[in-house]
Amino acid sequence: MQKILVIGGPTAVGKSDFALVLSELINMEIISADSVQVYRGIEIATSKPTTQEQLKCKHHLVNIISPFDTFNAYDFVTAAKNAIADISAQGKLPVIVGGTGLYIDSLLYGFDFESTKKEPQFDYKFILLNDVRDNLYRKINIRVDKMLNNGLINEVKALRKMGVNLNNQCMQAIGYKEVYAYLDGELEYDEMVSLIKKNTRNYAKRQLTWFRHEKNLEEWLIQDREKLLEHLCQFYIEYKK
Repeated sequence: MQKILVIGGPTAVGKSDFALVLSELINMEIISADSVQVYRGIEIATSKPTTQEQLKCKHHLVNIISPFDTFNAYDFVTAAKNAIADISAQGKLPVIVGGTGLYIDSLLYGFDFESTKKEPQFDYKFILLNDVRDNLYRKINIRVDKMLNNGLINEVKALRKMGVNLNNQCMQAIGYKEVYAYLDGELEYDEMVSLIKKNTRNYAKRQLTWFRHEKNLEEWLIQDREKLLEHLCQFYIEYKK
């Protein structure tokens, strides 16, 4: 059975940065398990890997569809399985990184959500990367402020000019729907900022609840990064045998 590594966790915890550091130690490629990073033009509020980061380690399932398109768990599983086969054929470790629990669960166990005896589709190691709650909420606040400073409002204005609206799936992402409401005059600026932060905190709670129902889960605090890197390097050695 194909071995894969999964790194999941709440938004803003540092999954992507951790995966990039890991990629400097082992031969791997990243498959993004993020329901919004798939969209072209939806950039600032998704914390997409930069061009430089993608040169460090190849990322799959980033910028693959138009903001007018829809994307679901079935689409993700289909594309992710193709990427896993491609990465494995090169002798590299496929590493799934992201916070969309439904996508990851569908990849690992298929779509039989009613069964209590779901059989895994892969030989996987699942790392839940977490942080102390106060630290995580502080990171979320910093991230939201940074997104707005980096031009999130102008990005949404540009998308609206293209014809993207709230009927498009991508605009339901946290950050975009609130800015859309602000541009429509439904929210004051400060209300918009507070709402993005609140919705992001609530999303992080839902992510943790979802992931903690996964089987064979290893939960690590981001503060133990060096120990986790060592642990995963050992996993990679076993993978290569």
